[in-house]
Amino acid sequence: MRTTTSHGVSYSIVPFGAVRLLFLSATSKERTQHPPTANDYEAQCRELLKETFDVLEAEGFDDGVLMLNIFLENIGMKQLFRQVLAEHREDLPFFTTYVPQNPADGCAVALDLFAVANEKSTDILTDQREYLCRIAEWQGVRWGFGSNLVVMDECGGVFNGVGAYERSGAAFSQMNDSLEQCKFPVDSIVRTWIYQGHLVFPEGDTQRYKELNRARTDFFGDTEFLKQYIPSEYKGKVYPASTGIGADDFDVVMSCCALSTERKDVIVVPLENPRQTSAFDYGEEYSPQSPKFARAMAVAFDDSCLIFVSGTAAITDSESRCIDDPEGQTNITLDNIAALIDSENLERHGVRGYSCGLQHLESVRVYVKRPAEFERIKAVCEQRLGDVPILYTIADVCRDELLVEIEGIAVCGK
Repeated sequence: MRTTTSHGVSYSIVPFGAVRLLFLSATSKERTQHPPTANDYEAQCRELLKETFDVLEAEGFDDGVLMLNIFLENIGMKQLFRQVLAEHREDLPFFTTYVPQNPADGCAVALDLFAVANEKSTDILTDQREYLCRIAEWQGVRWGFGSNLVVMDECGGVFNGVGAYERSGAAFSQMNDSLEQCKFPVDSIVRTWIYQGHLVFPEGDTQRYKELNRARTDFFGDTEFLKQYIPSEYKGKVYPASTGIGADDFDVVMSCCALSTERKDVIVVPLENPRQTSAFDYGEEYSPQSPKFARAMAVAFDDSCLIFVSGTAAITDSESRCIDDPEGQTNITLDNIAALIDSENLERHGVRGYSCGLQHLESVRVYVKRPAEFERIKAVCEQRLGDVPILYTIADVCRDELLVEIEGIAVCGK
């Protein structure tokens, strides 16, 4: 079921085994002259949260929020949003990731979220607020969601000589600590989201994104991810799915999802794209330490499959395509996602019997590099994706010539 309310909240509800999953995105309908004042922010926050929680309550998900992401034009308003959010749910400010990215449609605040509820609304949710990790369990599968993973104060400021490598490494360490305190080891990570300020900005004789990749490579080391869940016939490299995208702040913010279970029938497998060179096999001209992530990660059990699609752009093989053509790049990006999640590619990776395509995307996030091209990119997405909940933000992409990046979550069955 997909619905857009009269107030502009768009959401999708889909069954997954015995539970229901909800994916929601929303932007404020209040528009202000820029720059907005604190009063403008508060008004937009209250309006946005009211409409969101009205949907959660009406659909039976008000106690089931697992991930909540807030996108702010001005990250300095984070504390104001936390205070307003606490009026709705005292625990949620601790499990919310605040991302310094402009909503693409001109408002000051936007959000998206992921929630779970079973048919009897008896979810098992454990609050571990001191570790910024929310735990959920259904059908014998335990999920951990790490939120708002940031550099701790002892790392020092970027202008004190602590750059992207050190600060990214510190945020990865925070990720590790948060998950381990909730009994999720590093090798249980399924998906990461990395918001890097000034992503392609030069740093010394290199680039901040390349330094992020170096930090991720060192953090992952020789970790064998999810090996107990990988189909025996899969012989490729295994890394979590990921998005590494620009942000307006100069720092880095991360969030993640991890999984553990004693069940023997759960399949977790990374998906690589037949149209693309695997990111971890890119040549040194793109990054001396290649980006260590999978194009997607599929999690399948009880005749249902959840696919986390990594940030995807207009790259085939390892080359950027349709230079300076936002519509062309958007179409190629969606073609890449379609090839990545289709039934043939799932079968190739050992995930058998599932029917999947673009129509099974239940949540999409679109990162637009140049604000002037937002409407052109949006038109292509709406024409090809229909009524799926889509959130559009303004963000830099890892290569100068890339104009759009798209990620999503697909849910399909047998």
